[in-house]
Amino acid sequence: MADINLLIQSAIPWVLFVFIILGAIVCLIQTDELRMAVITSITGFALAGAYQVLLASDVALTQAVVGAAIVPTLIALTILKTREEPVSKEDGDS
Repeated sequence: MADINLLIQSAIPWVLFVFIILGAIVCLIQTDELRMAVITSITGFALAGAYQVLLASDVALTQAVVGAAIVPTLIALTILKTREEPVSKEDGDS
């Protein structure tokens, strides 16, 4: 029973690391910026979980607040504020 617990405890960080790496790669290949912001948030939460598993709870809390909440929110707000409206034929110069 102790071997199974040790295996689980050593496997959780590696699963989180793989998820973080795959999340970062998926985020880089996105063409939709809002989807990229959501994936950044999910990856930030996974990174906060990895820090918590590695017993760095202060870093995990900071990562959860900054990397998973503030940065994606700022990215999404910036995208929404700077997105241009499509120009239709009726609005354009004819």
